[in-house]
Amino acid sequence: MNNQRRLLRWGTALLLSVATLADAADFSITSPGFFFVTNGTATQNPTFSLVRGRTYTFAVSTAAHHPFQILSPGTFTNNNITSGTLTYVVPTNAPALTNPGYRCSVHPAMNGIILTIDPPTPPVPKIVSYSFGSSIILRSAPATNTFTVIPEFKTNLNDTNWSTLLVLSNRFSNGTNETFCGPPSATNLFIRLRLR
Repeated sequence: MNNQRRLLRWGTALLLSVATLADAADFSITSPGFFFVTNGTATQNPTFSLVRGRTYTFAVSTAAHHPFQILSPGTFTNNNITSGTLTYVVPTNAPALTNPGYRCSVHPAMNGIILTIDPPTPPVPKIVSYSFGSSIILRSAPATNTFTVIPEFKTNLNDTNWSTLLVLSNRFSNGTNETFCGPPSATNLFIRLRLR
């Protein structure tokens, strides 16, 4: 399926609908000789630096006598294959170095290192301004798409149920993240922001 974009008009609002391609594999593994290469580079048996807690995919297309196998601790799907997709979930407590971290299961000397690192510290968002009118506009910084601001409301603090506001748009502009929300269905509200 090709990337497709189409515009839909609804009242005075213009909505953008995007159909995207499936995500490509993180690494493409081939074996042009008695070594592995990745993503078309010339580096033989490269070192992989992977982030703890993340999931990686390896598109494997190696010679029949060079099955690709990950030895590093973690969760695997299709480990030790010559063709197909290998999925690897790095454990949150993975050691910093596994040598060898991967190999050819037929030729164990054909191997490479897997380094694991901690995930980056997420930014600490702060609300820099807000406005209420026909819609609610929340501006937070830093401008990043690494977290989602989810506005919620309720009319009584003794009630434990919060209702989610409809997010109409979210954009990153001039160092801020602007979240536009539809108006709540009541007045005299308590509003909170939940990050995800």
